[in-house]
Amino acid sequence: MEKIPKNVVIDLLPAYIAGEASEESRTLVEEFAKNDPQIARLIRIKTLQPEEMSSKISLPDDVEMKTIKRVRSSIRRQMLYVALVTTFILMAPLFAMIFTREVDWSLFDFIIMGILIFGTGSTYVFITRISESIAYRAAVGIAVVTGFFLIWINLAVGIIGSENNPANALYMGVFAAGIIGAGFSRLRSKGMAYTMYATAIVQMLVPVIAFFIWRPTLDNPPGIVGVFMLNAFFAMLFLVSALLFRRSEEDHKTV
Repeated sequence: MEKIPKNVVIDLLPAYIAGEASEESRTLVEEFAKNDPQIARLIRIKTLQPEEMSSKISLPDDVEMKTIKRVRSSIRRQMLYVALVTTFILMAPLFAMIFTREVDWSLFDFIIMGILIFGTGSTYVFITRISESIAYRAAVGIAVVTGFFLIWINLAVGIIGSENNPANALYMGVFAAGIIGAGFSRLRSKGMAYTMYATAIVQMLVPVIAFFIWRPTLDNPPGIVGVFMLNAFFAMLFLVSALLFRRSEEDHKTV
C-alpha cells in the first residue's frame, strides 16, 4: 500500500472515531495504525475507554473543524443537486398540463411526487457517504430507485388491482424489511446484501399472500400472471442490489 501522510490520517480520525468514516477510510486508518503507535493509541482509547476520549485525545481544533466543514459543504452541494433535479422533473408534467388535457395533476400530486423524488435522492446521498465503492453506490442506487417505483406505481394505479385495493398495503412489509435490515446492518455491505435478499423474498411473498386472501382482485388488470411477473421484476432488482453489495464487501476485503 502506498504510504499515506500522517496528516491525512489525522484528518480522517474524527470521522473514524465517530463511526462515520467509509469502509475504505477505516481500512486506511487501521493499516496506518499498525506502524504508528500514536495513531494506534488513539484508536485503542476510543475502543477500550470511550468515557475518557475527551481528556485523552487532543486533535487540533482546526483539523476537526476543517473535516466537519468539508463534510457539511459536500452534503449541502449534493442536496442542492437533488433539489434541482427534483424541480426539473416536476417541470415536465407542469408543462404537459399547459399543452394537453391528458395530463391533469393536482397540487397534491406535485407535492407527493416532489417528496418521493427528493426523498429518493436524499437517501442515496446520505447512504453512499458510507463507502466510496462503485459497487456499493450502484447497489444503493438500484435499491432506492426500485423502492421509488414501487411506491409510485402503488400510489398511481396499484400493483394488485387498483390503488384502493387493501392488498397493496402488503408492500409496506417490503419497505419494513429494507429499513429494519439497514438499521441492524448499520449499512455495512455484508449486512445490506442479506437485507436485499430478505427484501426480495418479502417482495415475492406479497402476491402469494394476496392470492389466498384477495384472490378475486387478482383477476383485474394486469391479472394473476402480470402481478407475479411485475413482483418478480422488482424482486430481481433487489437481488441485483444484493449481489452488488456482496461485490462491495469482497472488494473491501482485498484492499
